[in-house]
Amino acid sequence: MKVLITGSSGQLGSEMVRLFSDIIPSDRKMINLENPLKVYDDLDRIKPTLIINCAAMTDVDACQTNMEKAYNINSASPLSIARYAIKNNVRVIHFSTDFVFNGEGGNYTEDSIPDPINYYGMSKLMGDMAIEAIPNHLVIRTSGVYGTKKNFPLVVYQRLRDGKDIKVIDSYYSPIHAKNLAKASSDVIKSNLTGRINISGERISRKNFAIQIAEFFKLDPSKILESSEFSGQVARRPKDSSLKIDEARSIIKWDFYSVKSNLSLLDVKNLHL
Repeated sequence: MKVLITGSSGQLGSEMVRLFSDIIPSDRKMINLENPLKVYDDLDRIKPTLIINCAAMTDVDACQTNMEKAYNINSASPLSIARYAIKNNVRVIHFSTDFVFNGEGGNYTEDSIPDPINYYGMSKLMGDMAIEAIPNHLVIRTSGVYGTKKNFPLVVYQRLRDGKDIKVIDSYYSPIHAKNLAKASSDVIKSNLTGRINISGERISRKNFAIQIAEFFKLDPSKILESSEFSGQVARRPKDSSLKIDEARSIIKWDFYSVKSNLSLLDVKNLHL
């Protein structure tokens, strides 16, 4: 089996490459998702038998201000992948996002109806729809992935470590460390499940998550301040984009979802944000 992992140098992709054999890591020189018209030809040259699409434009505000780039990476390139996969009978694993939902309800299941409120969510939804046309596909929806790059848990840790206040929105999501997401996803992939599945952490508010980060690393939670709105952000965010993970928990028999399990993987040594 030739396993092509797009976005292999990214936060999730770099974890996925450790879990499969006969890997073809893909960087922008091999497959440039910003140029979707070439993606089909690139795949035809590589001839993978399994494609794991970890690549995406995930900066929510950048997607809102540069919709063409977001469309190319998140929508049009998955369509090219789908065209190749359908023609060549290739299995595709595609990572999606909780931001395809409007955030008015939370605890979204695999069958909940998407209704994105920003262009990031819309562009990802269009990509999902393309992938779901492939007979042998799996769309993995996740939420709040964190790990090595600048992200909410690391920012919270750094500011509290430095004795600074941090403002957080009391909105809800289902954060998960990239290592747990990769391992849980590989378990599901190897089970040959098809369709759609949510793999994420447990539902939690950003305020409570920040408090648990403080407690886990023995920092001062009194520096955590609640804010009524996202400040300095261009795109709207869902108020509660949390995902229901009952199906994943019925398949994956280890703790990929708890706050403690995920925070234990957070590397705060030599932190430079």
